[in-house]
Amino acid sequence: MFLKKYTELPNNLFGLLYWNIFGIYFLVFICLGLLAVFEIKPVEFNGEPTYGVVGLLVSLIMAPFMSLVTAFTVWLLLIVGNFILKIVTKLKK
Repeated sequence: MFLKKYTELPNNLFGLLYWNIFGIYFLVFICLGLLAVFEIKPVEFNGEPTYGVVGLLVSLIMAPFMSLVTAFTVWLLLIVGNFILKIVTKLKK
């Protein structure tokens, strides 16, 4: 069955997801931080707008945490989806 090859996951799936998502988020948060440095758009932290270098630092500190939450959510969905795929491939035999 052609679905059998998709049931295998990489050994370090969470690490791969985290670093790939972090790379994208880091670029986005750098851009948002630079907008805060030039006082074009503030970075919201606890409902409070922050500008300047503090806005840049806040955005750089938020990047790893947002990456962690997103990577964990995607990892969890992949694990559940893979589990369902394994059940379906066993039923198709």
